Amino acid sequence: MKLRDKLVTVVGLGKRTGVETVKFLAQKGAKIIVTDMKNKCDLQEELCALADIDLKLDLGGHSLELILKSDLIIISPGVPNNIPLLREAREKSIEIISEVELAYRFCKAPIIGITGTNGKTTTTTLIGEIFNSTDKKVVVGGNIGRPLIQDLPYLNQDGVVVAEVSSFQLEEIKDFRPKVSLVLNITPDHLDRHGSYEEYIKAKRRLLMNQESGDYTLLNYDDPIVREFANYTKGKVIFFSQREDVEEGVYLKEDMVISNINNQVQELIKVEEIGIKGPHNLENTLAAIGVSLLMGIEKGDLIKTIKEFTGVEHRIEEVGQINGVRYINDSKGTNPVAAIKALETFNEPIILIAGGKDKKSDFSEFAQVVVDNVKDLILLGETVDIIKNEVEALGYNNIHIVDSIKGAVKVSSKLAKEGDIVLLSPACASWDMFDSYEQRGRIFKEVVLKGKE
Repeated sequence: MKLRDKLVTVVGLGKRTGVETVKFLAQKGAKIIVTDMKNKCDLQEELCALADIDLKLDLGGHSLELILKSDLIIISPGVPNNIPLLREAREKSIEIISEVELAYRFCKAPIIGITGTNGKTTTTTLIGEIFNSTDKKVVVGGNIGRPLIQDLPYLNQDGVVVAEVSSFQLEEIKDFRPKVSLVLNITPDHLDRHGSYEEYIKAKRRLLMNQESGDYTLLNYDDPIVREFANYTKGKVIFFSQREDVEEGVYLKEDMVISNINNQVQELIKVEEIGIKGPHNLENTLAAIGVSLLMGIEKGDLIKTIKEFTGVEHRIEEVGQINGVRYINDSKGTNPVAAIKALETFNEPIILIAGGKDKKSDFSEFAQVVVDNVKDLILLGETVDIIKNEVEALGYNNIHIVDSIKGAVKVSSKLAKEGDIVLLSPACASWDMFDSYEQRGRIFKEVVLKGKE
């Protein structure tokens, strides 16, 4: 793909994706326009990082006349693909791609693409750790935090890419083709962005659309929607399952993980030996094992890492214990299903901190799990009334409304008794009050640890 002297517009500068995309384009000799709805004051950090790059800024809105002269438009994940600017660009047949697609076009290394509603970051990180235990050059990135454009163009074919890919990023891929595509699970999420559950499913399914017969598609047999993805790929389909002895793949037999990939049946590890706990993490581990075996990782390297890996920050992360009360940071529980899985991990009495940005999620099942498992519910953010109404309709009234994480921790410390768990698992995105779920989790940890002093 030739970029020198091409006029390329980057839509959305916020976060690291836009900045790293601009840096790459400049390195390739492109003429660059950056457009963003935010103004200079809101983008000071990003613009400072690009101070030495020659580019044209179009901030505080989008100037159609300027941008529609572009040869190529690259959109950041947070930019909806149906804004007027992009509709006009499509009418003029201007190519629109995501940063993931751009990185792929310059990548020589095989890619492991990982998507799903829940568990992506844990699974991506675990797979990355497994590959790091070998002598392969591995890059872990994508939706997990480090933009792919920062690393992929500089890998040779001996390396490997472990990429977490979101539905937002998949909307504008064209040729992106993973050697291994992994789909963990699908439950309703981001309906405010995609408009319907079916459109969300279609976005996830795009991960498989360019795979060929020499590629692998690894699917969760226990998820009926994901299982049907087998009908949409040309890659070789391999399943993983906690419930069934799959014909080819990775599965459980009583308390033992078994694989029968490439006609080789082998016992791998007992469930009790796996470092990360909980049924959702068992699902993630089976998936990571499947990917690793398909990519030729030796059993010894694989098992050693799985025993040692204890999880990722902001996902059922123990912050500390104060007066016999355990504080758990699950800020990455950004939808109802993720929060349900967190709640099902513990047997102790739970004080739950929940609420955040309204993504048009259905909280009915979450509300029932709260009623069955939560001693006290502390709510904050846009969805306070939505969640409150759901649980009250089931006769639950142990509800406390706060306006900050600090307030939530303060209330929880008064309610909690020795042996209880205070769990931050919001069931919602963070963007109503925070820049990211990471910021929300860090603030929670800071407040808790300050109380420990």
